[in-house]
Amino acid sequence: MKEIFINVEDFETSVSIVEEGKLLNFFLEKNTFANTGNVYKGKITKTVSNMNFVFLDIGDKKTGFLSEQEYFDIGYDYGGTVLKDSNSNKKEEVVSTNFEKGQDVIVQVVKEPYKTKGARLTTNITFPGTYIVFAPFIKTLGISRRIEDETERLRLRDIVRKVLENLKDATGVIVRTQAVGAAKEEIEKEIRQFSAIWGKIKEDAKKHKAPKLLYKEQEMPIRVLRENLDESVKTIWVDDKNTYENLKRHISKIYKNKKNIQLKLFEGKENIFTSFGFVQQVENIYKNIVSFKKGGYISVDVTEALTVFDINSGKHKGAENVEESIYQLNLNAAQEVAHQIILRNIGGIIVIDFIDMKELDNRKKLKALMEKELSRSKLSFKIADISEFGLMEITRKRVANRIDDLYFEDCYCCSGRGRLITLEKQCFNKLKEIKYKCKSDPEKNILAVLTKRIKEKLVSEYSDTLAQYERVYRKKIVLELEEE
Repeated sequence: MKEIFINVEDFETSVSIVEEGKLLNFFLEKNTFANTGNVYKGKITKTVSNMNFVFLDIGDKKTGFLSEQEYFDIGYDYGGTVLKDSNSNKKEEVVSTNFEKGQDVIVQVVKEPYKTKGARLTTNITFPGTYIVFAPFIKTLGISRRIEDETERLRLRDIVRKVLENLKDATGVIVRTQAVGAAKEEIEKEIRQFSAIWGKIKEDAKKHKAPKLLYKEQEMPIRVLRENLDESVKTIWVDDKNTYENLKRHISKIYKNKKNIQLKLFEGKENIFTSFGFVQQVENIYKNIVSFKKGGYISVDVTEALTVFDINSGKHKGAENVEESIYQLNLNAAQEVAHQIILRNIGGIIVIDFIDMKELDNRKKLKALMEKELSRSKLSFKIADISEFGLMEITRKRVANRIDDLYFEDCYCCSGRGRLITLEKQCFNKLKEIKYKCKSDPEKNILAVLTKRIKEKLVSEYSDTLAQYERVYRKKIVLELEEE
């Protein structure tokens, strides 16, 4: 059975899904302004006709951008300039010609800001729920392809159709796989809830000037439960009282029929991941060398455009049959590569350099295994046939930043030839260390030995957090520089 562990800190939230001690999936989110799913009334600040996109001020430090891939002609007057057409279809024409500088537009974040880039935005607003995806501008009723039972498909279609007929505005709904067997009342309730949310967004858009946050996506733990909570989950552990209470209300409201769910508050004095014994697996996500069974290891290289996995035999000792030995090594490597892709939230273009195999049948079997392993995640992907040189190319949907994008930066010593954990993440790690030391150490004074850069940043930017720890745990925190 699976367990879900939720760690809430002052600056980030992380969720681990574990089965029998093995980390199956990992989610991490920094507390930022433009989180994925948020809806804003933005203002056009610049149109770029030769690149076919526009920039919008949504209230964040960096302006967001809307490209032709994410532009849907919604034809709705939300208190700004009405878009030129109103056929509710995606337009192939130049996006920049449909907007003017200073125009107001309702947009949703599809990808959070990354380095120098602002948030990626869309005009096609969608609200994913437990049973349905509510899509105001897609006037269709869709059923997940994973629902194969025709009787169930007809039942769900009939439920949704009747609700939509009674709504004031025409809208679209896509029924999710989780709706199979769900009560009619629960599905109807969710559709009406999202309809009410969308109605409020439209009203607020008319009342307020841009930039304005119109809708904030649910907190990350709730989103993870929405996508991953099923009968295989036995226990949900959370180490924050407020999050625990929010989840308790959410589960009693949405999952009241799942009697086997156990939600527990973790009140230990050390980090929850450390306490349950899988913190090393979490820390391995940040490493570029990962071992797998039988002695081999994987080298992970992250670039702006793609992620590359290189398979190495290491201490692997194969059988006398060289082809069979290489095949077995590649199979073990493929399982770990797929595991790391899911854990690190890697999307976009992925290239895997397997050890060359001569047999075409072995290459086909290896591809089939990779498809099976990646299917454990719900994100869509495509795998090309393995080339004669042993290269496998994968494209995988991007829904958020990779772990490497969140907490790694170019090394200031080697001009970008290597990678370092960001100073911000080093400070976060030290704050965690200090907090749990305050919890567990009986001494009144808590000593933290730091590098000069970390100490300066903690004092200048996180003094309020340190003061809070001193107040809550009744300790005196002493920061000292480590010896050079």
